[in-house]
Amino acid sequence: MSDQKTSSTDRRYRVYQIGGIVLAVLFLALGVAAYLTGGGPIIAAIAVIGGLAVLIVSIVMMVRS
Repeated sequence: MSDQKTSSTDRRYRVYQIGGIVLAVLFLALGVAAYLTGGGPIIAAIAVIGGLAVLIVSIVMMVRS
């Protein structure tokens, strides 16, 4: 029974990690779109840095688990 709970927990965290990667790609795309549409480099930089941070954390957590 504990094996079943462990796999369920692992699956839940895997979904979170994949969701984090999707969110990171969305932030990166929004940063590029903001820059290209004239939103300014500061707004674009905030979105890109946030996206990179989420992407790095998601990949590190995926590798560790």
